Amino acid sequence: MIYPFICASLPALTPAQIPEMSLAEFDGLMKDELSEKLFERMLYWDNGQSGVKVYDEMRRFQEYLRFRTGLMRAEKLNRQVNFAEPDEFYGEVDHALAPALSATPLEREKIVDAACWRKLDDLETGHDLDFEYLCIYRIRLQMLQKYAGRSEGAGRENFEAALEKLAEQFNEQ
Repeated sequence: MIYPFICASLPALTPAQIPEMSLAEFDGLMKDELSEKLFERMLYWDNGQSGVKVYDEMRRFQEYLRFRTGLMRAEKLNRQVNFAEPDEFYGEVDHALAPALSATPLEREKIVDAACWRKLDDLETGHDLDFEYLCIYRIRLQMLQKYAGRSEGAGRENFEAALEKLAEQFNEQ
């Protein structure tokens, strides 16, 4: 198989650092290197279909993560909620989310992403240089790429523009 060659040629991904390769570049490479069927399976992460073991496990983990985040936020706001409990329990989530209660939205997102990164580390065990390794790489690349276009200055500008728009709407009434 060609997996060892592909996997070895990919740039290393490090948490909280902008990747050298974009998701589009990765997908282009995978489209050229994998069969059409395997490439489509790799894209299952984006379209919500199952079929790839590490994707299915990561979805279950993220479902539990959202469940616990919702419960923690409801508790902080003194609200009663009745969420359907996920099928699986992940003990590491409560520990990972503890600092998120007092964090800003961006810090909370980074805490959640760090928990997901650690889960991907666990899922990567036993998947050296195979298709599932490539799938894990793709999830990590997506996680890192979302921070590539963000900056504090641009965020502040967007926030101020939104406030200005709200003020204009309020003044029109």
